[in-house]
Formats: sequence, structure tokens, C-alpha cells
Amino acid sequence: MMALGASTAEKSTAGWRTDAQGAAKTRARKRRWRVPPLIAICLAFLILLTLSAIFAPLLTAQDPLKQSLAIRNRPPAWVTGGSTAHLFGTDNLGYDIFSRVLYGARISLGIGAIATIIGALIGTGAGLIAGFFRGPAEWLIMLFVDAQLATPFLVIAIAVIAAFGKGLPILVALAGISGWMLFARACRSTVLSLREREFVSAARALGATNGRILFRHILPNIWSVILVIVTIDLRRIILFEATLSFLGLGVQPPQPSWGSMIDKGREYLDTAWWISVFPGAALMLTVLAVSLVGDWLRDELDPTLRKG
Repeated sequence: MMALGASTAEKSTAGWRTDAQGAAKTRARKRRWRVPPLIAICLAFLILLTLSAIFAPLLTAQDPLKQSLAIRNRPPAWVTGGSTAHLFGTDNLGYDIFSRVLYGARISLGIGAIATIIGALIGTGAGLIAGFFRGPAEWLIMLFVDAQLATPFLVIAIAVIAAFGKGLPILVALAGISGWMLFARACRSTVLSLREREFVSAARALGATNGRILFRHILPNIWSVILVIVTIDLRRIILFEATLSFLGLGVQPPQPSWGSMIDKGREYLDTAWWISVFPGAALMLTVLAVSLVGDWLRDELDPTLRKG
């Protein structure tokens, strides 16, 4: 009887521990992915901006490429002299600023997304090869990484544009190759530690090929690193495109771009501040939102930074 009672008690204790451990893991998981209010606001803003860019024709009746000198430098709707037909006012050539800010979001987000994907594919592939195979491949790849990091890429971009001309394909290609080094270095350092782990040795002992080990065992373990760098690179590319457009080397008029709109309004800051302020605010808020979301993802996905 005493043995039976002890066995029952042990089972109860084991069951209680199992339930407690499961509840603790559930609470930890919920606590880990709890989205702070500020991050929720940033995510909502980015989603709203993306939808506004996609459905821009439904949100404004004004043509972003249509100018009218008769309505040049009109103030925003809530300022004396403004009109609800031009919510953010008009610029010095009579373009509607609200529609150009919305369509400019297409340029910034579109180039940012495509260029980030290009950089991620090139950099991740290079990092996997350098970290897994080592040897001459690693030396050559890291030589290119160090060489590009040692040279201001804006200088390279200006030289390429001077040689091949201005255009959206050139701009996307430049933006794409401007950040592959970030992915390559981060992936290489992570792969260097993963290639010595037991699960890789076990897969190799079972006869798995290098390709299978890379894509089935190592790549799934570095996706969190890639995701964090994507957010870092996205904000950098948005600023890169705006900088080139501000200098007159990016998106060419009359196509709307936040950078070129800011540049156009510099001469009218005293009399028509809205020409530069609204695209500048859109650029600042977008980069800030992406930065905050990226920092939050880094804290959540990096176990060394996780609190609690």
C-alpha cells in the first residue's frame, strides 16, 4: 500500500511538473512575442503606407504628373487660401503634393523591397559558401566584401550612373548590390559556428550532400539573422534612393520621388514650406518605423539580447 501510494504521488508530481513546464513555456512564448504599443503603431503605419501606395489611384483624384501653373504654390487645405482638392497643397510647378507623396511611396517601397531581395539573395548565398566551404572561396568573397566596405558606395553609384546613364533599372541594380556585404558577413559568421554542430556532423555521417546540409540544415537556422538584416537594409536602401534622387541622380522628373521633392522645395522653405515638409515627413516616419521594427525583431530573435 505504501509503495502504491508513493508511486501515485510520484506520478502526480511528475504530471504537475509536466503541466507546470508546459504552462511556463506557453507563458514564455506569449511573453516573447508580445508586441509593444510603439511597435504596433509602427507596423500599422507601414501597412497603411503600403496599402496607400498600392491603392493610390483610389485615394486621390489628382494626377501626380499633371501640372498647372495657375495653381502653383497653393497651401495645404487647412491653411488660409488652401483647397480640399489639394490636401497637401501644390508645388512651384502646380503638381499636387498629396498625390505625389502617395505615388512616391511606390518608388521608395518598391525599390526598397526589390533591392533588399537582390541583396539578400546575393549576400546569403555568398555567406553560405564562405562560411561552409572556407578556403579560397571564403578568401575571395571576403576580399570583395572588404573592398566594397572600404569604398563609399555613393561614389561608386555616381561613377556607374555617369558611365551607364540614369534610369530605374540602374538605380535598382545599384541599390541591390549596395548592401549584399551585410548579409554575407552575418551569414558567414553564423555558418562558421553551425558547421561544427552535432546535427551537421550527424547529417554528414549519414551521407548527406553539401547542398542538402546547406539548404535543409543550416539555412533554416539562419533565417532569423537574415530577417533582421532585411529590416536594416530596407531602411538604408530607402535613404539611398532618396539621396540619389535628391542629388538628381535617381528617379527623374516628372516621376515623383520623396528625395527629388525635398530638393525641389528647398528654395521655397520660407514661402511654401509644404513642398519639402510633407515628403520629408513621409521619409522620416518610414525610416523610423522600419528602424524600430528592426530593432524589436533583433531583440526578439537574438537569444543573447532576450530579456527574462
